[in-house]
Amino acid sequence: MLRASLKSLFSRKLRLTLAIVAIVLGVSFLSGAFVLSDSLTARFEKLLRSINQNVAVQVMPTEEAADDDPQPLLTQQQVDALAQVPGVATAQGDVTALGVIPFDVRDGKPVTTQGAPQIGGGVTGDDPFALVSIADGRWPTAETEVTISRYTAEQAHAAVGDRLKVYLPEVNEAREFTLVGIVAYEGDRDSLAGETLILFQEAFAQRTFYGAEGRFSGAYLGTEPGVTQEQLRDRVAPLVPAGFEAKTGEQANEDAANEVQEGLSAVTTYFFGPFAIVALLVGIFLIFNTFNILVAQRAKELALFRAMGASWGQVTSSVLVEAVLVGVVGSTLGLLAGIGLGMAGSSALTSFIGAQLPGAGIQVGATPIILAYAVGVLVTVIAAFVPAVRASAVPPLAAMRDVARPDKPLLALSIAGTALAVPGAALTGAALTGIGGLTLPALLIGVLLFFLGVTLLSPLLTRPLAGLIGRAVGWGISGQLGVRNALRNPRRTAVTAAALMIGVTLVSTASVLAASFNKTIDETISSTIGAEIVIQTNSTQGPPDGTIGFSSEAIDEVRALPGVDQAVPFYLTVDARVDNGSPPFGGVFAIDDLAVARDMFALKAVEGDLRTLGPDEVVADQNTADSRGWSVGDAIPVELNKGGERPYRLVGVYESTPIWTDTMILPQAAVSNFNGPLAFQAYVSLDDGTDPGTVIPEVESIMSDYPLVTVGDRSSLIDQFTSFTDIALGIISVLLGVAIVIALLGILNTLLLSIYERTRELGMLRAVGMSRGGVTRMVGTESVVMAVFGCVLGIVMGIALGVAIATALIDRDFLTTIAIPWVSLIVFVLIAVVAGVLAALWPARRAARLNVLAAIAYE
Repeated sequence: MLRASLKSLFSRKLRLTLAIVAIVLGVSFLSGAFVLSDSLTARFEKLLRSINQNVAVQVMPTEEAADDDPQPLLTQQQVDALAQVPGVATAQGDVTALGVIPFDVRDGKPVTTQGAPQIGGGVTGDDPFALVSIADGRWPTAETEVTISRYTAEQAHAAVGDRLKVYLPEVNEAREFTLVGIVAYEGDRDSLAGETLILFQEAFAQRTFYGAEGRFSGAYLGTEPGVTQEQLRDRVAPLVPAGFEAKTGEQANEDAANEVQEGLSAVTTYFFGPFAIVALLVGIFLIFNTFNILVAQRAKELALFRAMGASWGQVTSSVLVEAVLVGVVGSTLGLLAGIGLGMAGSSALTSFIGAQLPGAGIQVGATPIILAYAVGVLVTVIAAFVPAVRASAVPPLAAMRDVARPDKPLLALSIAGTALAVPGAALTGAALTGIGGLTLPALLIGVLLFFLGVTLLSPLLTRPLAGLIGRAVGWGISGQLGVRNALRNPRRTAVTAAALMIGVTLVSTASVLAASFNKTIDETISSTIGAEIVIQTNSTQGPPDGTIGFSSEAIDEVRALPGVDQAVPFYLTVDARVDNGSPPFGGVFAIDDLAVARDMFALKAVEGDLRTLGPDEVVADQNTADSRGWSVGDAIPVELNKGGERPYRLVGVYESTPIWTDTMILPQAAVSNFNGPLAFQAYVSLDDGTDPGTVIPEVESIMSDYPLVTVGDRSSLIDQFTSFTDIALGIISVLLGVAIVIALLGILNTLLLSIYERTRELGMLRAVGMSRGGVTRMVGTESVVMAVFGCVLGIVMGIALGVAIATALIDRDFLTTIAIPWVSLIVFVLIAVVAGVLAALWPARRAARLNVLAAIAYE
């Protein structure tokens, strides 16, 4: 039986090729995520080893102390004491700060990075650890001088002798310096990972970053020959002050590499994971349909095995052996494709961020190999299991005669589909109304059951729905025959269409939610925000906690501008602890005058009063108050970044809206306990008749010294909110593309196998006068009907799920309206038509070129 199965498999290798492609796509995304993460991590590890190769011991704040405000610092005396420890050859204090941003010399705009840090440091001369060295000019020797990295010079279009404007976050202002030197990193690199680097005179940097000279955030120690890193660490440990710890250079590099790997793993998993899931899920339908058709075509062959004495278990095993071999081949090719994907991703990502990482080869660990084969083979075997069982049920007498095998009744399938869809819909509805901590699991299970139920019920819809589609595309005799072929086997058509249905359901649901969110934001901002100018801060260089943004003095200048009526700054922190738990998801704000903000944002009091807050008062939106059980008069314990926990009395509750939900507002006095004093946003209303276009340039001029701050009109706020949905929708649209590719392969495979199955029928049609063009139109119509059928089912399910979720979000004040993006949905149908036409090209050409006499005589 094994030899017969292998011989049968190799005789049909072309028919199984497209099923293998589905496995390749899914496994390649899955393994590519791990290969990319491991390869980038290896490159960062090699980078860290090379730049810290001369560091034997690193003294740094402990993990707990690193979160303190202010962070602990070493004194000059403590660094000197470390330098005197026997075995220490070199000791250097660390003077660094983040968020030090240069401005472009040409246009005066701030220089930004693709997420890499923007670093400032203090130096006294040549680096004893040889991380950086002078490439042009010299080191800074006065507080008005700076030296920058070669990459920073390129981005700022700066040369030695230029005046360079630099933003200093610790003093919340920009100053001009004379550029006296340019440095290169070890190995003559321009940068390490796309960061900017600005070096100041050490004493000036210490005063600016730490408030006093002779202060360091850590220290680096080099060892004398014959002293190991572990020995030196143990020798200096007794001198390390509280809040600090001594690590060997190898341990510090390993810890830094682990942090990098955690971040990379999260990014690659969240990016590649959905593509792998969709590809494998859609691939299950393709493989199931392929084996189902092959089993039907091999009915006489399998019956002959039974007649010769093979048991049902042997027949089932023979089909599963074929599935395992298909899975192994697909997994192997998918793993190789994933390695290529990881290589391409590593090069593209490092090029995108401007990093010059050393090469470390492609890292292929055990995890991607094991997962590739486990997932690839398992998915194939699962998809082929039902056809394998069906193969064992072929009666031995079928080998003696040609027997038409009519499609089985759909009653059992209908009952099973209903048994899944109805509870799934009920569970989804219950989850959307909220059932505590079980909401998310219930929603996921409910959606899965509903989707599986509709998938099982789809053969029932094939004849009415696909027949209706056929009326629109089935022109002429050839078209009508193509429609009848699609309706001949409802199960086969439904399973083939299900591959496309998955992707379209996903993107249709997301499209409905995105359109509803965008419309809600547009209507809410237009109707409730009485500000014509919006000042916002880009949070790429750190979380909003008062350390990024703009000063209250800048807002006072804005208020003094001609034509300005009111200006309301918003101070924001996301690090607070509220009522002994996490802060509201929307953030903890502080406002200098709540009464002005109330009128500007049309806030409506539900309970209590919305007035200018006292130093120990707070207000919150209704959703936050209800979910946390707060009432006016309650004392709410709030712990901010500094100052410890203190109670704030709730004096008012305002109505929740999509932009004012899950939030709370403190008085401006609370800002003194934020990490910094800077405002994160501000809203500016103008006098009647004032043109925002004339005021915006003046506000931009005031904010020009704050590099992360942007100024725009009300539409810029709408763009900020909708940009997130646009990005998410773009990613989901790519998922649709993956599903369409696999669905196209599924339709192509079904048509090719059907042509083998209907070879004699096609020969008879040619014999009675149908032209090659007629055969092509017939096959093309069948393909388009299957594609559009799957697309329409997906759109209907996507709209239903999107509306259900949107309705629940309206009840929770995240949305105010439901919008159906009909134009996008029509585009999906057109894409399905094009996909159907493309999928039919090869099968149609093959069918049209059949030899008439050979086809009529085909067995």
